Amino acid sequence: MQRRELMRMLNPETRAVFLTAGGAENDEVLRQILAGPISWEQLLITAEWERSLPISWRRISAFSPSIPPEVAQSFERLSAVCGFQSAVLRDRLEEFLRAMTQRDIPVVLLKGAALALTKYDNFSSRPMGDLDLLIAPQHREEAWNAALALGWTWDKAAYPPGKYEQHHHAPPLLDAARTGAKLELHSALSLPSHPFSFTFDEAFAVSVRTPGYGTDIRVLDPEHALLHICIHFAWAHQAVFGLWRLARDAQALASAGIDWARVGELAGRYRAESSVYWSLALAAGVCGVDVAPVKFSNQLRPGGSVVLHGLAARHLAAHVVARHQPCPSEKLRRVMWSLAMQPSRTSGALRPWEESPGPAGGKRKAGRLMRLKGQVGQLRGWAEYLRAMAGNAS
Repeated sequence: MQRRELMRMLNPETRAVFLTAGGAENDEVLRQILAGPISWEQLLITAEWERSLPISWRRISAFSPSIPPEVAQSFERLSAVCGFQSAVLRDRLEEFLRAMTQRDIPVVLLKGAALALTKYDNFSSRPMGDLDLLIAPQHREEAWNAALALGWTWDKAAYPPGKYEQHHHAPPLLDAARTGAKLELHSALSLPSHPFSFTFDEAFAVSVRTPGYGTDIRVLDPEHALLHICIHFAWAHQAVFGLWRLARDAQALASAGIDWARVGELAGRYRAESSVYWSLALAAGVCGVDVAPVKFSNQLRPGGSVVLHGLAARHLAAHVVARHQPCPSEKLRRVMWSLAMQPSRTSGALRPWEESPGPAGGKRKAGRLMRLKGQVGQLRGWAEYLRAMAGNAS
């Protein structure tokens, strides 16, 4: 599947935002897109949704001097807000990690928090909304109570305790200062139902020390970190949210040095080959961030015919923005995701949508007239989906 073909799945505004995840190699294509017809309002909405401000703004403003003044003002204002939130998040993280050090509770930083401190120039260069930390199961309750004492709050209605009894992280905590920050304390990297579930002890054994925040604050080694972010995007988020950050994180990790043979071995061990393959393929095809060696990608490429592989690639590319899902059928979206990820290779693990079942009981069937109205209302969605799959962005 050629990069140019996957990029056609997206409208110009979305393409521009995703291209800002890459470096100078994307400059010419980005310049061409911004010189053409474009909805600046839609571009701003997409950048905010992908949490790519203010990085996208810096790239875009350098290539398009004709940005309407009101749009530029909105970009600058929202970028400043993101910068403030990043500073608050950094301070809140440091405060919590000091408290853990005082209690002799070891912590492994995950995803954005880990990468911001180790692979980026500064904390604000890696936008995020959540702090994900791995705590040993025997310390999780103590750490959670310590967070409450530091001003994090628990919304019991939004995050009921019963839902998290068998979960791999405690109920999320919110910043009492209403900054929008969220703290998640994990006792494992994923649910026990995942074939690639990774315990605290396993993670700690492959972690490396992080300077600056105490004597026992650690992050995953580069290969496990890459594996984790790929699984999180492709499996937990079903490849529909977080691609911009995934692409930048993969590039940051690869630039610092990745043992690709070891990544391949780990992907095979945890049966995560499809998650890693599609995460990196979409980063290359949609964001122009191509970090994986060709030999590595070929080794992890899921089996199946060229035609089915192409259909899966086009479907995933058309759905990388969660707020805009062209396919109107949830059932078909699940079928296409399964076609790409081939979850049967993961020893029958639960699908992502099966891990948090809803209330018991089936849905009440609608009357014939209501069903007909619903089908008519879906015609536009089907037309949009077919246009996207044909390579014509709406």
